[in-house]
Amino acid sequence: MNLSILKKTALLLFSCVILSSCTEQYAFQNQDFESALIVEATITNELKHQEIKISRARPLNDTIKKTESGAKVIIVDNENNEFHFVEKDGKYISENEFKVVPNKNYQLKITSASGKSYTSSQETLTTQSTIDLEAVAAEKEGQRGAQINVKSFDPTNTSKYYRYEYEETYKVVTVYTTTERVKLVPYLNTFKMEIVPAEPNTHICYSTQNSTGIIQTNTTDLAEDKVNFPVRFINESDYIIANRYSIEVSQYTQNRFAYDYYFTSKKMSDSGELLSPNQPGYIVGNVKSATDSSEKVIGFFEVASVAKKRIFFNFTDLFPSVDPTQYFRQCTPELIPFSKIPDDNYKVLTTHVYIGGGPGMSPTSYWMIDKECGDCTSFSSNVIPSFWEN
Repeated sequence: MNLSILKKTALLLFSCVILSSCTEQYAFQNQDFESALIVEATITNELKHQEIKISRARPLNDTIKKTESGAKVIIVDNENNEFHFVEKDGKYISENEFKVVPNKNYQLKITSASGKSYTSSQETLTTQSTIDLEAVAAEKEGQRGAQINVKSFDPTNTSKYYRYEYEETYKVVTVYTTTERVKLVPYLNTFKMEIVPAEPNTHICYSTQNSTGIIQTNTTDLAEDKVNFPVRFINESDYIIANRYSIEVSQYTQNRFAYDYYFTSKKMSDSGELLSPNQPGYIVGNVKSATDSSEKVIGFFEVASVAKKRIFFNFTDLFPSVDPTQYFRQCTPELIPFSKIPDDNYKVLTTHVYIGGGPGMSPTSYWMIDKECGDCTSFSSNVIPSFWEN
């Protein structure tokens, strides 16, 4: 074992000792698990096509995820109802929409393409809850920004353990609005430039990104099961809040064992993935091989209630006396003479957009700007999201 692995192992063992003082952890095992099956499965009380991800562990220096293809995947409840999943786009999606309901047990069953069988423990739905969100101006580590807080309360005092995911969408407004573009057309034995109408709606776009990693909190040390948790902080200089911003937060109520598993997995992994497939060790979850008791399986089958909430805010709502960041990058116009445009397929037309000049100038020149500065569809979408509110 090399020095790097030794250091990582020592750090992980130390983390496990610290963690055991506050929660009962799954057993940590330091093993080579290049062939280990990885299961990421959370089904909820939301009526939808449920999703399950199945892959194979990979070496520490391998960044390519190895999806487990060709598996047979079903979920069975204690009344022998079966919910079948089909493989699609690297995931397994339920054939029909369904939701889990209280007072039923659910079990995941997987049969790999090679004929190996895997089963989970039987799990039940956790306490259902509701959430609210607020966005406030706050300071974190000496930096001012927008803080999104989750607020939740369970009067039955039975939830206690929570995991969060979020999807954020923000409005992009380019520095330049382009109404025309330069087009390359055949002319005699060469080409010439023509100015034609630009594609419409390239000035305003909407970008969406999802949370990464594991985000959790618990209320075990509180007299009430009341959550006030900072789920997201965005520096005021970050362009994503410069115009209009929206975030939808999903709160998953976990049971004790699911919380412990994810909590320890986060401590063990520095990759940012939900369940890291390249940890130097692994914790035993609730999915096991029914074919070979010595086979390693990473992951957890979770049955969780979920509550979702979306909010919107403008930069001026939180920072009325501060000027927002103008754009996410520097935008400097360039005057490009036609005679100096390279002959290699006029590459400049793929990296820049036209903002003025052309015929009438001597020599024929074009004012152009980096494409991202005048055409947001080059990195975002100009389709207004169905949920968007102005």
